[in-house]
Amino acid sequence: MKTLVIGSHGKIGRILCRKAAVYELPLRAMVRDTAQASELEGPAVEVVAGDLEGDFAEALEGCDRVVFTAGSGGHTGGDKTLLVDLYGAIRAIEQSEARGIEHFVMVSALRTDRPLEGPPAMRHYFVAKKLADDRLRASSIPWTILRPGRLTDTAGSGRVTTDVSRASGFDISRENVADCIAAALRQPSARGQVVDLLDGDQPIGEIFAR
Repeated sequence: MKTLVIGSHGKIGRILCRKAAVYELPLRAMVRDTAQASELEGPAVEVVAGDLEGDFAEALEGCDRVVFTAGSGGHTGGDKTLLVDLYGAIRAIEQSEARGIEHFVMVSALRTDRPLEGPPAMRHYFVAKKLADDRLRASSIPWTILRPGRLTDTAGSGRVTTDVSRASGFDISRENVADCIAAALRQPSARGQVVDLLDGDQPIGEIFAR
């Protein structure tokens, strides 16, 4: 089975691709600029061109699963949030439905279910993520939604918590998020789950156990 990674050149996406062989997950990394290919290619990773704000239909050909970890980034304006985090995600979901994708893993964010409670400067982002998540949940494809807290570049611990009330803070390592994506792809029980993620003490291999 091959998984298309949308947002492969982002920080989480690059970790996921770097560890693809360790995960034993064949990945296809979608990039807008083919000059980025050398950073992502590896024994378990092929690179394909595709633009989330343009045409990326061919990138899905031959793939069974999709990971959406693209983001417009904090340095862009609301226009990019609409085009990437909202409309780009919805288009990816719709094209996945049309192709009968077997599993769609969405990397969302904490507080997307209550976007107006977020910091004013972030509310438009939380609204965009909420609407994309709602569209995925209403889709015909099996899905998993991961909602990490504040992302850090610390090394992954392999342990998280899914209970925000028990967490000691609001941070999570990007490497831990990448490991959670891989776990979701490997475990059928992850389908249909919305999972909040913060650094914690629960082994990642156990978070999708029912």
